[in-house]
Amino acid sequence: MSEVIRQQLKLERLPLRLVLIGGALLVVCIVAGFSDSGDFFRSYLVAFLFWIGITLGCLAILMIQHLTGGQWALVIRRILEAGSRTLPLMAVAALPLLAGMKTLYEWSRPGQTDPVILAKRIYLNAGFFTGRMIFYFACWFLLAHLLNKWSRAEDDGNASLAKHMEGMSGGGLVLYALTVTFASVDWVMSIEPRWYSSIYGLLFAVGQVLGAFALAVTVLIWLSDREPLSEVVKPSHFQDLGSFLLTFVMLWAYLEFSQFLITWGGNLSEEIPWYIRRMKGAWGGVGLLLVVLNFVLPFFLLLMRDIKRRARSLVVVAVMLLVMRLVDMYWMVLPAFGGGNVHLTWTNVALPFGMGGIWLAYFMWQLQRLPILPVNDLRLEGGAEHVVEHG
Repeated sequence: MSEVIRQQLKLERLPLRLVLIGGALLVVCIVAGFSDSGDFFRSYLVAFLFWIGITLGCLAILMIQHLTGGQWALVIRRILEAGSRTLPLMAVAALPLLAGMKTLYEWSRPGQTDPVILAKRIYLNAGFFTGRMIFYFACWFLLAHLLNKWSRAEDDGNASLAKHMEGMSGGGLVLYALTVTFASVDWVMSIEPRWYSSIYGLLFAVGQVLGAFALAVTVLIWLSDREPLSEVVKPSHFQDLGSFLLTFVMLWAYLEFSQFLITWGGNLSEEIPWYIRRMKGAWGGVGLLLVVLNFVLPFFLLLMRDIKRRARSLVVVAVMLLVMRLVDMYWMVLPAFGGGNVHLTWTNVALPFGMGGIWLAYFMWQLQRLPILPVNDLRLEGGAEHVVEHG
């Protein structure tokens, strides 16, 4: 069994193909950006938010697994670690946001006379915005570096590092929640500086975890017929991961409804326009689509044990949720630049897929650097008992 666990994946030329496709899409979008920089930077922000969300969601789930010590995430632990190691790529990807700051963020433009924006200029200014971005990435780098470093050392036989990873994960989740909250305010909420929500940061964090879970399940199912995962992964693993998907689907829906209910009940002039812009024109239909495909349909499907235990049915739900995470980013960002009058352009669609090609290639390269299963985690050796209990 130990020799099987130590095997590493071989994914042939797929990462190279993803780089070529993603790079070509990005080049085309950059060239088009010279004629319409506003459309380019709006599309770029959506793409960045989606892929940094997947990256940070992987880091968050990894810490949850270390903290809880459950068997449920052992089969996706290396997938999560590989996802967290894409942070250097996303740090580079964050730089164009600084270049497009004046295009994206009204508060960064000179000559402001709006009293609301002027009252927030101590926080909303270019220098502090850049400094906070550096701080966020430094915190995320530290967490990802230590957890991955200790995981590699655990593979070499240092079993005592499990306690280090557990201790780091407790404080790390608190740090993750705080930094993601402030990052969501900086990168998204400040597009509309007159609006605010106290649930916004938590909503983003839950959405990131949901998206990362959906990707991890999709990748696991894709690899489950390859050695060594084919020797380890059982229907009970899919059932557990499907149950966690259901948990975060419900949590996301609860937070979205809570924010809407509080805003509706308060009926304040500075809060209501945010929803009005997202309920007008085509965006109202997008919002309804999110309700149906990001909550109602997956909720009922994931209640069914048979669907969660079958790889083919579970992967359909996971891919649907992953697509809806991108749709949610469109719905959160684009209406801020014109309400119901804004419609999707080809750049809006191409840029997330272009960045995704580069991200997935880097992710798969990282995935092949270590054994696909944790070598010295004793809980993996107890997987047979886990299967019997759930069989």
